[in-house]
Amino acid sequence: MAYGLGSMKTNKSAMVFYAVLAVGWTGWKMWKYHSSDYVSATVEPEWNTPPVELFGGQLQPGNSVELSVPKAEIARLLGFIDVMRYGSLAVGLVIILVGLLFFYRFCNRVITGNPFVNAARTDVVVIGACILAYPIITGFMNMLGTNSVVGALELSGTVDTARPATGLWIAIFVSTFLQFVYATIAQGSKLARDADGLV
Repeated sequence: MAYGLGSMKTNKSAMVFYAVLAVGWTGWKMWKYHSSDYVSATVEPEWNTPPVELFGGQLQPGNSVELSVPKAEIARLLGFIDVMRYGSLAVGLVIILVGLLFFYRFCNRVITGNPFVNAARTDVVVIGACILAYPIITGFMNMLGTNSVVGALELSGTVDTARPATGLWIAIFVSTFLQFVYATIAQGSKLARDADGLV
C-alpha cells in the first residue's frame, strides 16, 4: 500500500506528486518544441502506393519515418501547426489531471471503506473515459499538425501521417479492465444494499 493507498494523507501526497510530474513533463515538451528550429513529423507512404523516393532514400509500404522539417520551410502553415502541437499537449494535460482527480477520489473511497457507493462507479467511468480520450484526442490533433507539415512540403498524395495504434490498444485494454472493476463495484453495491435490508 505504499503507492498512495495507505492513508488519505499519503494518497493526497501521491496524487499531488503525479500532477506536478504531469505539469512538468508537459511544460518540458512545450519548451522543447518552442526552442527547436524544427518540426518533427512521422509519415508513411499512402495506402496501396509503390515505394516512395524521399530525400535520397526509399520509403517502403508499411514503414514510417520521422522527418525533422525546418520551421522556416513551412512558415505559411506554421501558425496552425503550432496551435495543434501546443494544443495537443495542453489538452492532454487537462485529460491527465481530470483522470488523476477522479482516481484520487476513488482511492479515498477505498481507504475509507466505501468502494461500493454509486460515486465510486462514476469515478471509474471518468477514469476509463480519460484513458480512452487521451490517445484519441491528442493523436487527432497531432495528425492535423502533421498533415499540415506534409501539405506545406507538397508531399500530399505521396505520404500520409503515420498512425501507430499501440497507445490506443493499451488504452482499450485498460478501459476494458476498468469496465470489469465497474461491474464488480455495481455488484458490490447491490450486495451491500441487500445486506442492509437484512439488518
